[in-house]
Amino acid sequence: MPNKDQGFTLVELLITISLIAVISSMAMPALADLIAYNRQQALLTQVQDAIQKARSKAVLHRQTVVLCGSSDATSCSSDWSKGWLTFVEATQEVLDVTQLPTTDELRWSGFGDRRIRFYANGTSPLSNGRFYQCHKQAVAWQLILSRQGRLKQGTSADNASRASLCRS
Repeated sequence: MPNKDQGFTLVELLITISLIAVISSMAMPALADLIAYNRQQALLTQVQDAIQKARSKAVLHRQTVVLCGSSDATSCSSDWSKGWLTFVEATQEVLDVTQLPTTDELRWSGFGDRRIRFYANGTSPLSNGRFYQCHKQAVAWQLILSRQGRLKQGTSADNASRASLCRS
């Protein structure tokens, strides 16, 4: 007749719990890095979409569209880390407002007054520069905006060569 009072001993339970603790302590840093990478890629996609939408609005509606950093979601500033505004320059009509969480370190390094202007032909001759995000004092990614209004993603060698931008 089988014994119905079977179970785990205290030693078996302690060993199992300690193995789970060791495995989870090794997995947590990798999980945190994965979450950070996914957030970086989401921000990259968000910036790409905003720039492409602003450029296409300028071309489709034959008017100058401005993209600028905004710390308060109502006016332009040089701080892109809190979000940005998209508006029609002639009428000041706001097309889009994007606010970012405070943990994102989005930065813009470019020519001019830190506004990106797309003209009716899709160019941004005075607005060339680069967006980049810092992570652990290194450039996680960068988007390079040409005078023709085109975007190009920086290579890992470009990111490594610009690491000094994130150490300030």
